[in-house]
Amino acid sequence: MDTSEGIKQRHVEKPASTDGDAASPANKDRKMAKAKRGLRTLAVALVIPVALSAASACISGTTVPSRPDSKLTWQLPILAFHLGNIATAALTSLAAWLCWAKGGFHRRPTDLLFYLGQLLLLLTWGPTVFRLGKARLGVAVAVAMSVCLFGCARCFRRVNTAAGDLVIPCLAWALFLAMFSYKLM
Repeated sequence: MDTSEGIKQRHVEKPASTDGDAASPANKDRKMAKAKRGLRTLAVALVIPVALSAASACISGTTVPSRPDSKLTWQLPILAFHLGNIATAALTSLAAWLCWAKGGFHRRPTDLLFYLGQLLLLLTWGPTVFRLGKARLGVAVAVAMSVCLFGCARCFRRVNTAAGDLVIPCLAWALFLAMFSYKLM
């Protein structure tokens, strides 16, 4: 005897595709537009600080000032300093964008001040040390930049741990710049 006698199979109709459905063409278009907007904002967030850092490198000059009584026993090529500053601008800008994308600056707008402060200090360190030859002022700028980067790392980490981690190599670079400036005195 067949055990399925008397059992009827129900036919469940699937609801028609709505705008909230993940497979709908309208939703795919919205996601694509959002992704394109995100890439545009990322490009702007990276290009502007990197371009400003490159301009600062051009203003800085191509020679490291040296004094006969300087404690500096080694010297990196000037290009290494410029590339390090450009890389720092790129990494901190990426970290700031990651924080912004998660809404971090909307909830805590004062965190943006740490980012802008370190960017301004990064842009002024090269011309201060290389163009003007002010090593003492360069130490102060690099230490202030380190403080701002430490603040960035803490603030960004609250919103996005990857953003906070991206700032750590930049903090190490700022401390290196402080040490280098100190050795120039």
